[in-house]
Amino acid sequence: MQATISELSLPANSLLHNTYKIIRVLATSKLSFVYISEHIKTGERLIIKEFFPMELALRDLDNKAVINRLPSTKEKFEELKERFLCEAFMIQHLHHQNIVKYRHHFIENGSIYMITDYYDGVLLDQYIHRYTIHERHHLYEEIFLPLIDAISYLHSKGIIHRDIKPNNIIIDAQGKPRLLDFGSAIYYKKVKEYQIFTTPGYSPIEQYSIKGEQGIYTDIYSLTATLYYALTNEIPLDVSQRLIEDKLVNVRKYNTKVSIPMSITILWGLQVQRNKRCSSLSFIKYMIILEEKFKCLKNYLKQINSKRPK
Repeated sequence: MQATISELSLPANSLLHNTYKIIRVLATSKLSFVYISEHIKTGERLIIKEFFPMELALRDLDNKAVINRLPSTKEKFEELKERFLCEAFMIQHLHHQNIVKYRHHFIENGSIYMITDYYDGVLLDQYIHRYTIHERHHLYEEIFLPLIDAISYLHSKGIIHRDIKPNNIIIDAQGKPRLLDFGSAIYYKKVKEYQIFTTPGYSPIEQYSIKGEQGIYTDIYSLTATLYYALTNEIPLDVSQRLIEDKLVNVRKYNTKVSIPMSITILWGLQVQRNKRCSSLSFIKYMIILEEKFKCLKNYLKQINSKRPK
């Protein structure tokens, strides 16, 4: 598989738009290659996301141009290409300190290239493992409150992200989180049929159907699934395994530092049926704030008790 990726991706030192030099592949998905690149005039590092649907595309003989494999998949290829372009237009109009920053996009080599800021940091999936499970209270204020603000900002624009998960959140060198990858995002009030994009453990039941009604509660499921993982190291039981009998384990089984109200809130956000699920990001935000205050009060009382004569 690595050899295939190496053959299909653009080689190091490839020049795009007479401006950006490819340094190396950073990540891949079914629809794209993501590269670390360098601006040839300023030396600034940037991220380039290249449209390349793995199952449909090939490189042409020049090893640069992206072409459709088969005549029978041309319509699908063009549809995916249009969707990729829509992603570029979407993030072009987003301006939030906790959302990946758009720089530029252009069409070249029969493909589309999207340029965003490069962040020197690690994905949330790696970041949390710097701390033991019982030492993660700071994640509430430093990571999840900023993320909630970013997601609320998206919702105010009529957008749902639909792919919130630890691998789509980067923590930069200053400890600041940013939401990445808007390939699944949609203006949910304008859509009648939904493309199916799912991640086991993080996607709610409505994302498994093109007719499943989606909204703010869809992102709430994925956000609380991410919070569940961050506090436990366990990916929530996939929604497909919870339909007949829901055996989702309470967060407190893995992490007793999480308060009972907070654990109930997380389970509420992970309800299978959307009409039974928490539908307010503000409520989750307030519960996180209360969790922090509860911790401070608990530590204060602990200090008072330690100073009492025995």
